[in-house]
Amino acid sequence: MINFLQPIEANKLRMAYNNDIIRFQTSSNANPISCNIHDSFNTINATLYPNPEGEFYFNFRPYVSALINTQNFDDTMEPNIQGGDANSYVYNFTNGTYTQRNITFTVTYDDTTTESISYLLSWLAGVQQPTNINKFYTDDLLLLSPYKNDSANSHYLKYWQGYPFDIPFYNTSSHVNPLTGTRSLLITNETNLLSYNFSTIGSCYRLVISDGRTNVTLEDLLPLAEGYNELVCLTSTLTFVTKTKYLTLEKAPYTCGVYLKWLNAMGGYSYWLFENTYSIDRKTKHMGEIDRDNSNLEDTFARVATLGKESQDTIRVIAELLNEDERGIVEGILDSPKIYLFTGKPYAQNSHRDWIEVSLKTSSARLKNPRQPLTNFTFDLELPERYTQTL
Repeated sequence: MINFLQPIEANKLRMAYNNDIIRFQTSSNANPISCNIHDSFNTINATLYPNPEGEFYFNFRPYVSALINTQNFDDTMEPNIQGGDANSYVYNFTNGTYTQRNITFTVTYDDTTTESISYLLSWLAGVQQPTNINKFYTDDLLLLSPYKNDSANSHYLKYWQGYPFDIPFYNTSSHVNPLTGTRSLLITNETNLLSYNFSTIGSCYRLVISDGRTNVTLEDLLPLAEGYNELVCLTSTLTFVTKTKYLTLEKAPYTCGVYLKWLNAMGGYSYWLFENTYSIDRKTKHMGEIDRDNSNLEDTFARVATLGKESQDTIRVIAELLNEDERGIVEGILDSPKIYLFTGKPYAQNSHRDWIEVSLKTSSARLKNPRQPLTNFTFDLELPERYTQTL
């Protein structure tokens, strides 16, 4: 019999970018020679050998982190919301965010016999830190965004009118409509007592609030008040257990600034509008020159020919006077592997082509100052290298 030294917990939703280590041994009278670990697609296939005590060790992380990242963290969602059509606000983004694998462990003994056991395991493209650990299960309803401080069930997000914005969810547990193949998510705005039941698709999906337009938004179905909206997100599992998440969604009026989005630690995208007090610096560098001193003096325009220049811009953005909930969102940009700068037009329908990838040059920031209750951030972002005329 294959005995795991710690329960493998098949109902646990695992983080793909954290260690996922298992140790196991057998209780057979025969001696184990090897163990093959594979999934049903054979994309995970590893052969292990026991230590002198007959114990096996395996870490799923290097395998799953490579398999789950099918999109290179790219965000190619193309929203096309259409007034009262509720389905046009929900977009599947399971691919690249979530994976489920049927993992089989097969032990071979020195008497040529084998023994196998299988588990269906699930991973989310997220990561957690030792100082802030939450345990998730496959039947949970999750909002893929940072939690409020000292909470494992409540979130805060901020939405600026005139800019694209969405809310990412994970939910594999609710009832599936046999006719449509969809699940449902009931959102109630306790600020104005209005609600709407959305049909969802996929294990992970994004509920689009706005694609930039203000005349066609989610508010056609679920109106939002100016300022703070207390939303209750609810779904029911296959065993009729209600799963609930609480979201404080702040609706802010349009203002100018630098709008960014980035991949957060839960595998969804976070958005923030930085102050309009940004600055842009341009750095250029000569690529070199070649000798062309091959004419008489009176026929010479120059003794060398310049190859051209390299040119790159850096934009400095500022977020000022952030409270604890706001800081919890913005600080995530420091660890993010993918950051986008919005280049589209406010109040207009935008697509994924209206974002460009940028790199964070800032390598450190003070997250909390005991003498100041509010937090200020300054980030330097390196834009893509500019195109120049060169030889």
